[in-house]
Amino acid sequence: MDFLFTVLAVLLIIDAVLLIIIVLMQKTKGAEIGAIFGSGAAAAVLGAGASNILTKITYWLGGIFLFIVFAMSYIHHKSLKSSSVLSDIPQTKQTEKK
Repeated sequence: MDFLFTVLAVLLIIDAVLLIIIVLMQKTKGAEIGAIFGSGAAAAVLGAGASNILTKITYWLGGIFLFIVFAMSYIHHKSLKSSSVLSDIPQTKQTEKK
């Protein structure tokens, strides 16, 4: 489980970086500020339909991001040794005094 958690963590970081890059490449409503972050370069490289492609890629990367986060949460929850705080308390033996 630790190996799977590590692989998912690496994939999550890669997905997050790609998501940041793709969002910054998109053309915003106010194109002046978007040109600073490279939306003009995206249009030059990918053509006129770049915004549609970038939007679809953003949706997919966002969905993958959420899936990986939920999977990591499930794996972490299953890897916990105790199910409650009370099970961590050591039990003491009580001896009867006569």
